[in-house]
Amino acid sequence: MQHTDSAREQIIRAAAHQFAHRSYSLVSLDDILREAELTKGAMYFHFRSKHALALALIDTQSEIMRNTINQLLANKLSGLETLVDICFSLAMQDVTDDLAKSSLHLLEAIGRTDDIQTRRLSEWVAAFTEITRRAAEEGDLADTADPADVSRLLVAMYAGTRQVSDLENRAEYLRHLERAWLLVLPGFVRTDRLDYFAQFVRRRSTVAIRTVGRC
Repeated sequence: MQHTDSAREQIIRAAAHQFAHRSYSLVSLDDILREAELTKGAMYFHFRSKHALALALIDTQSEIMRNTINQLLANKLSGLETLVDICFSLAMQDVTDDLAKSSLHLLEAIGRTDDIQTRRLSEWVAAFTEITRRAAEEGDLADTADPADVSRLLVAMYAGTRQVSDLENRAEYLRHLERAWLLVLPGFVRTDRLDYFAQFVRRRSTVAIRTVGRC
């Protein structure tokens, strides 16, 4: 059992590296197996196709993201601070970790199949909505701000910023995310709390840029 688990991990690691740096259509199973140093027999024992392997990467990273969110929730920040922290933490994973980057690439490339992208993004919105409701209870949201609407906006902002940014330029990507946050905050944050959260976003961005610069 230890051997088969190791082979599966080798395939996942090699596939993540390939899909993180090349488009889905340009990556072949031979490319993945060559990097993993495994045979097609080992591949088909774990994954019946390239598509199935891609779905496994998306599922694996989704679980990691859920764990990341749970860990950040344990930090006992306010709801809105937690949402900012989640976005920058996920962005840092995206530019430093092949699995994170490849899974989001794949979600864009094959996500329309079987509504995978819709389901995954809906899960993000649902998770964000729970936290945004807490932000409303804490008095940080404007009275007119609906938590579900705010959550959809934040997920769309994150996904859109990623698509229009050069992920190889890590600092620039994180600055784009910072500026996006600063633009959307006035739309749903109470006026008397706006300066505080704008400063929080700037501080979080600075820490993120400094951290990825060391990776």
